[in-house]
Amino acid sequence: MKIATVSKFLDGIKVWHKVDEDFIRTKRKRIKIPKINDRIAYLVGAITGDGSLTTCKRKAGGYYYSVRLWGTKKKLADKRALLNDLFYWKSKIIKDKREGNCYCINVNSAAVFAYFVLLGLPVGKKRKLTVPQFIARNPSLFRAYMLGLIETDGHISKLRVHLKQRDEDFLKELVELLKKHFDIKSNPPKVNYTEGKPYYYIRFQNVFKPNAT
Repeated sequence: MKIATVSKFLDGIKVWHKVDEDFIRTKRKRIKIPKINDRIAYLVGAITGDGSLTTCKRKAGGYYYSVRLWGTKKKLADKRALLNDLFYWKSKIIKDKREGNCYCINVNSAAVFAYFVLLGLPVGKKRKLTVPQFIARNPSLFRAYMLGLIETDGHISKLRVHLKQRDEDFLKELVELLKKHFDIKSNPPKVNYTEGKPYYYIRFQNVFKPNAT
């Protein structure tokens, strides 16, 4: 991604910054803007599964811009290392007080927020999900994206992946891309109910091995 694109986005949301070669400097942070690669695609998949992009008002005016990821402390460790390496961001894993064994990475950076918005991730509640086009067109990026998504929103049993989502159309898109890129056949999305709410799921052969990033 071009750093000028991120800078233009920050101008649009009125965030003061300077461009310094491959870095964006704000008042308190210096963030590297990485090139798009498999590691970025993996993070996009993980955020799609168990993450969010959020904004909230500051008492002093303006907004906080955050990228968040939830999970167990062990599962977040690799994602924390990736964020630190790719963006030169010293993120921390913190306890989520709402749940017993849940932890969170909270990246409070307008530049990192802008980067993932520009890649195609939604802000706020995840409605009408879709695979970002730059990932959908590229088999290598899609493979890394699926690994991140499976690790956060799926589970593996006897070499088969079970992937669950609220969005039926999103799963239909995944079924098409699995067939297109890897000739993997999946069942059409089926529905079950959890606490009265419909959830859809697909099952397919697991060819997405760890460390694809």
